[in-house]
Amino acid sequence: MRADTPQPDPSSNPSRRPTIGIMGAGAIGLYVGGMLAASGAQVAFVARGVTLASLSRGLTLTRYDGFHTTLKPERYRAGGVELLARCDIILFCTKSGDTETAAAELAGVIGPTATVISLQNGVGNVDVLKACLSGHQIIAGSVPFNVVRLSPNAVHCAMEGTVLLGSSAATELLVAIARGGRLKMAARADIEAVQWGKLLLNLNNGLNILSGVPLFQQFRDPGYRQVLAMAMGELLAALDAAGIKPVGATRTNPRLIPRVLRLPTPVFQVVARQQLKMDDTARSSSWDDLMAGKSAETRFLNGAVCRLAESHGRTAPVNALICDLVDAAFAAGTSPELPGSVLLAKARRVSG
Repeated sequence: MRADTPQPDPSSNPSRRPTIGIMGAGAIGLYVGGMLAASGAQVAFVARGVTLASLSRGLTLTRYDGFHTTLKPERYRAGGVELLARCDIILFCTKSGDTETAAAELAGVIGPTATVISLQNGVGNVDVLKACLSGHQIIAGSVPFNVVRLSPNAVHCAMEGTVLLGSSAATELLVAIARGGRLKMAARADIEAVQWGKLLLNLNNGLNILSGVPLFQQFRDPGYRQVLAMAMGELLAALDAAGIKPVGATRTNPRLIPRVLRLPTPVFQVVARQQLKMDDTARSSSWDDLMAGKSAETRFLNGAVCRLAESHGRTAPVNALICDLVDAAFAAGTSPELPGSVLLAKARRVSG
């Protein structure tokens, strides 16, 4: 890998550069925050324990395309939530299950004019943040690509993609900063529809737990692809019942993705290579949670499909099955490594 450190945009106005706080120093928080710091932004990470100790030695960022840089600890700050007291923009990157607790911590220190942008999985976190941080501007965001945690202070972006943010003045500042470096970031007026499109992709997180293999290898198996297509079909049906039109977080129309997944493997691989660049290290964020002994996010992903379906008189049995199997995997602390054919047989039984 080549050394390639992004440089600040010399045309930008330093006086307008905001101070950015990262609430949740996991893979996404470290990567997005680290890339912004590499672009010259003032970034503060809320970190604890091993992560905090490791960040005192630097932060390494790598990417599927050969990008590699290591930030010295002087390029950012790391510590307790009090570091966010004077931040202009706070990127909220915690797991969905930790949203309420982390928001309560943030409420005790957040400045009166700070904007909070959620980069979390799922579709309900913005509502929780608005309830906990009333009076503050809360913006939705989406990170439709995979980042792997290599160590407490090293992360690897394993596929291409753009960080998508709801429109706001804070968003414009972030996009301008990112433009001066190597992080792709864009504003979207239809961010809620984008979040539903991202959820469609996140339905694979649980399957990655159940397969126990990297995403590249998992997608070679027609059984796993068929189950994912079934889960996606349940979400699309629930969205139709709710009158919600999802917008794709990738180049492919969301409604075409299940059809692509059902293609014969050789044809699927050709189509997939044209649509998305991914290296063979990519795994889901849920896999990282399993390895770290954390709680599963599946109830906020596949579980959200079940709740949306039920609220409109429908069912989502395949998504419910995935929730149950992932819960069992987290309880056991290990992947069941279910073959794709076995998982497909289970999905077909529950879906009738």
